[in-house]
Amino acid sequence: SSTSVTDQNSPEAFKQNIQIALDQVARVNALARSGLNGIQNAYQAGNSPAQTEADLIALDQTLHSLADFLKTTGVGAYPLLPSGLRSAVSGPPTEQHLIAEMNREVQFLYEKLKRIQESSGVVAQHL
Repeated sequence: SSTSVTDQNSPEAFKQNIQIALDQVARVNALARSGLNGIQNAYQAGNSPAQTEADLIALDQTLHSLADFLKTTGVGAYPLLPSGLRSAVSGPPTEQHLIAEMNREVQFLYEKLKRIQESSGVVAQHL
């Protein structure tokens, strides 16, 4: 039917938008790796600073494009897992997995802040 083609809320459109987003994420990843490689090898013979600059400019543009796409399609409300990160068998993470991961990250940040505060206290005592 012709209405399903133009309906941006249809499951088919959503699946297509997810695939487009995953393709753009892969492009961002490739550009970031290329730019990082160019920066790390900046002083190596045969490295092109112009190519590194072009990669970083393309990365910036692609990131803005991806962010706009995620906002306008609503796909950005869901976690996008790069296809190589998880096997198709394991599927998306469960809510319990996401909660456990968030708890680990919060604990890590708490411990980091605690160490910074303790170090600040030691420095303040020496002043």
